[in-house]
Parts: sequence; structure tokens; C-alpha cells
Amino acid sequence: MKFNSKEHSPKILLVDDDLAFRKTVEITLKRNNYEVIPAVGVKDAANILNDEKVELIITDLKMNDGTGIDLLRRAQEIYPQIAVIILTAYGSIKNAVDAMRQGAYDYIAKPFKNEELLILVERALENKNMVEELHVLREEIAWKYGFDSLVGVSPAIEQLKHLANRVAGTDIAVLITGDSGTGKEILSKAIHYHSERRKRKFVTIECTSIPENLLESEFFGHIKGSFTSAYNTRKGLFEEADQGTVFLDEVGDMPLALQAKILRVIQESEIRPVGSTTSKKIDVRIIAATNRNLNEMVKEGTFREDLYYRLNVLPIKIPALKARIDDIPVLTEHFLRLESGKIEGTPITITSEALEKLLKHHWPGNVRELENTIKRAIALSQNRRIHGRDVIFINSKQTTELTDENLSASSARNGTLEDSLKNRIQNSLSANNWNFTKTASQLGIGRTTLWRKIKKYNIEKKEDLPIG
Repeated sequence: MKFNSKEHSPKILLVDDDLAFRKTVEITLKRNNYEVIPAVGVKDAANILNDEKVELIITDLKMNDGTGIDLLRRAQEIYPQIAVIILTAYGSIKNAVDAMRQGAYDYIAKPFKNEELLILVERALENKNMVEELHVLREEIAWKYGFDSLVGVSPAIEQLKHLANRVAGTDIAVLITGDSGTGKEILSKAIHYHSERRKRKFVTIECTSIPENLLESEFFGHIKGSFTSAYNTRKGLFEEADQGTVFLDEVGDMPLALQAKILRVIQESEIRPVGSTTSKKIDVRIIAATNRNLNEMVKEGTFREDLYYRLNVLPIKIPALKARIDDIPVLTEHFLRLESGKIEGTPITITSEALEKLLKHHWPGNVRELENTIKRAIALSQNRRIHGRDVIFINSKQTTELTDENLSASSARNGTLEDSLKNRIQNSLSANNWNFTKTASQLGIGRTTLWRKIKKYNIEKKEDLPIG
């Protein structure tokens, strides 16, 4: 039986001072396509580790010059993700279990069958690969939500990054303020993924989206039967984030009754699930965000003063986009690169006329509005180049539909306006495999509006593609 059939032969350090036993295990491993480096004891193995990179260590627990636990500690200093299997006699199983508590993957008691060892080796290597992949994934997430994700070159943004970077390594509460669309959640994730808590969960709690009667259950969990629909015991979001970070988004919308319970969580570091008579200790970092003036709300009696001071240990304000015009060209280029990467072809470019139009806009929707405007302009543009006529502004104070009237500035170079509108919608639908949600988003319109346009212009699928 060949347990290792991969082209790559994992390198295993085999450590045992019993020559005959070591040779037997070595032959078994080599027959199954493993590369084996033998060592006679702890000192010999430590020297090998200084020169060779191995993926797995199989070591006897008790040897003449030390123990497998001594080697485990030494190996972890060099390779933190190293997998270690302890070989032990039946009477030393307790010591082998102690080794697992210190980081060994598993143990196997002598005597054992070859198949038992080979299965354990496969599992240990698979686990090691999974741990390494998880480590890489965490690094990628940290990079994705790095402070460079706060795109901008203005002095205000540079100062913001510097402050956030300094506070990331602490555990103090942070209150992020700023208008909607400025990037409060992006900043909070950057702080989390640059903190010591990055290996644990970042849990976002949207205080505006959870029905008030379910807020306490969502936050702190509940036990079975605590209310009508509590069919099972369930963890709350705070417990899910234990040893990680809780992000309270739009904390200014939290009801007063719940504010008192959040205050208790922060003060006592414990939660009490709905229906429970006992509390649970938790360890979370709190980052809160709001677009409201909490100081004014305290004066009005709609936000607790004691909670405000607990959350506002370190305030960070993100400036509105209109206050940092220098960042608009940089953000525009950033969004163009992102969208270019989604569609094959030459990079999407923008004319100086279109950029000037962006610079003159007042941006009530901030960075989020700019991103959506760029996406819409790309959908309306031709030949992957955005002109001034393709830049159309839509916000809550204006129309929320992409009408023929506000598209007139982007009139057709060939044929009628109707033909131009039909072609753009048709091209966007085809590019998105007739996914209505994605197409409507790119065009900056609702699904219903898109459906009406399709009916109006008699647009039909040219291919047998699923409709989204």
C-alpha cells in the first residue's frame, strides 16, 4: 500500500536511539515515498534541523540524551508550524499527552502496525499543510485590510493611517466617526487585522439591521426555550468574537435599554444569554462607528453618557471626500484598476474631462458614491475609455433611476439615442451572463427599472444563458 502518492516526497526527520527499531520504521516510510533523515538522539536531530528543512518529525519520547519534548521545543523555535509525532511505550502515554499539550500533533504507542503509523503520518502532514494555508490566508487578509486599503495621499488620510497603525497594537476601545460611505468598516478591519487579535474573529454587528426585539438574543445568545422561537441554544455574536474584535456599526442607533447591557459587557467582560441565570466570561475588543453626533445625543438623553465615555477612549474621525479632493484622482485610479481586473482586455482609462467632472462634484455619498459612479461610467463607456458624458451622478436627493433624460449627455455617436441605450444595456447583460442584480448594480439602477428597459427596447438573449 502506497500512502504517499504525490510527486513531492515529504521530508521526515526520524529520531530514535534504538538502531534496529529506527531502521524498521525508516524502511516502511521509504517504501511509501517519504524521504527520511535518521537521527540517533536529541542533539543529532537538533543539528540536522539547523541545516535541513523537514515537514514532519517522528521522535521517540525517551532517549539517552534527552526527550522528545526537548526536541519538540527546539523544533518549534526553528519551524513554528512543524508537525511532530511522539513514539512512546504504553507506560509513558501520560507524558505523550503532555507533549500534545505543548504542540505535538499526536502520539503512537509501541508496538504499532505499519498501517497505523502511515495513516497518522498522512494526517499529520495534511494538518500541517492546512495550518500553513491558514497562516497564508490570514496574511493575505491582513494585506487586503491593511492601512493601504485606505486609499489616499491627502495629509488627512496620511495622518489617519498613522494614528490607526499606532492604536492597532493596543486593546483600547476605538470610536470611529464620519459620514456614511467614508470607509469606517474598512478602517476597523485594518485595525483588527494589524492587532494581536487577528487570528480570532472580526464580528460586525449592524445595530440598525437587527429587529429591536431580537437585538439582545443576537448580541448575547439564548438558551433553548427562553422565548417562543428559541428552539435551540445559540451563541450570540459577542461569544462568537471571543478573543477577537466586535465592530458595533452605527452604534448611535442602538436602543437605550440595550446600551445599558452593552455597558455591563464592557465593564464586567461577561455576557448573560437570554433565559440564562449564569454569566459567561468573554474577552473582546470593541470598535464602534457612527455617522451621528453622540455627544449631542448624550445631551438629548438618547445615548448613555457612561457608555459614550467607554466607547470614546480613542476617537478617530474619517474626513468626508469633499474635504480631501486630492484623493479623488487616486481613488478613481484605484477603482479603475479593480474593475479592469474583472474584465479581460486593455486597462480602462478616463479622460481629463471626465476626471474634472469628478473633481467638481460635492460627493454627498463620499467614497462609496465615487465607487458606484466609476462602475456606472464603465458600464456606459465605449472602447474601455470613460468620457465626461459617461459620468452621471445619482444620489438620494436626485433621481434614483437611470432615465433616458439623464443619459442624454451620453448620446450615441452612431444611430439614435434609443439604439445607444439598448446597446449598452445589451452589452452589460451579456458581459454579466444576464445576471440582473449585477447588471443593475453596474448601471446604477434597480432590478425593476432594468426589467422595464429590457421590455421597452425588446432586448433578447443572444445565447442560451441563465437569467440571474
